[in-house]
Amino acid sequence: MPRDGSGTFSKPPGTTAVPNTTIKADKFNAVVDDFVADANNARPISAGGTGGQTKEAARGNIEVDRRVVYLEKGANYGAVAGDNNATIRFTAAATLSFDPAADLGSGWHVHVIADGGNVTLDPDASEKINGSNTFVLQDGFASDIICTGSAFFTDKALSSLSTLMKWRSRGIGELYFADTSIVGVDIPPSTTTDTVWIELTSGLTGSGGFNENKLTSENVSGSVPLVLASAVINFAGSPMNGQTVRLLNTEGRILRPSTSPGTLQNDASQGHRHNWTGATGAGGAQVGSGSGFSITATAVTTDPITDGTNGTPRTANETRMKNIGVKAYMRIA
Repeated sequence: MPRDGSGTFSKPPGTTAVPNTTIKADKFNAVVDDFVADANNARPISAGGTGGQTKEAARGNIEVDRRVVYLEKGANYGAVAGDNNATIRFTAAATLSFDPAADLGSGWHVHVIADGGNVTLDPDASEKINGSNTFVLQDGFASDIICTGSAFFTDKALSSLSTLMKWRSRGIGELYFADTSIVGVDIPPSTTTDTVWIELTSGLTGSGGFNENKLTSENVSGSVPLVLASAVINFAGSPMNGQTVRLLNTEGRILRPSTSPGTLQNDASQGHRHNWTGATGAGGAQVGSGSGFSITATAVTTDPITDGTNGTPRTANETRMKNIGVKAYMRIA
């Protein structure tokens, strides 16, 4: 083969054609044969380059970034050293955990796509990602996850955008409910650097509180279940500045569609009467008389009992539906 040790191809001597002269068949065929042999020569494909051109690349080998290695996951997955440079697409909400950063090494990275649910990025033990224990990549976004050898960080432009869009998509005055008893549930930011939220709970306006510098004039009165709680929005950048809001978490108040928004109602039972179904007991007062008619009854009031069909009656200090407690938040800017 006419390639030297550096992989450079040279034509065989005497094969340069001259116009208006006869081409010798043996020399012409020698060039063609060289090309055929060279084209059929197997060349290894190396994955994940080293940053510079290898000898194999100089000889015509093809370098391929391992990003062409595609992993599709529909559940939790643990990333290992062998996943370096791979693309991992999640088709459902999941957690992507990582081997220890020291094992993965500085420069190790993967490209993660959240395509079916939020993906929680969870480094090993006490290691951090973007300075936190975990990072949530929002559904519909993607990011590079890079290891420093001791911690992890993300492609912060895209990752921050995914986080911001989650809250910016909410309207001013919109309510957001979260069951904060569940670990990992999204909670609106308490800071005022981007979107501004308040927690509809009294007593959080002090230093370090969720509602610090956002609410004023809190007013709580009454007792459970008829607690009244309100506050005034005190944030200059809010279109709602100066408006009174109900502290729903403190009141334990639910929402109801209405043609009169803002109207308050306490719990109540529909007005009703009970039919008389009979009377027992001797010596009671006569409550009715007439031809062939006489009823006596003992005046006794007892606790509610089952009607034999619907189980034991449930009683409390309020009329309510079957429910579960959640925290309510409101966007104000």
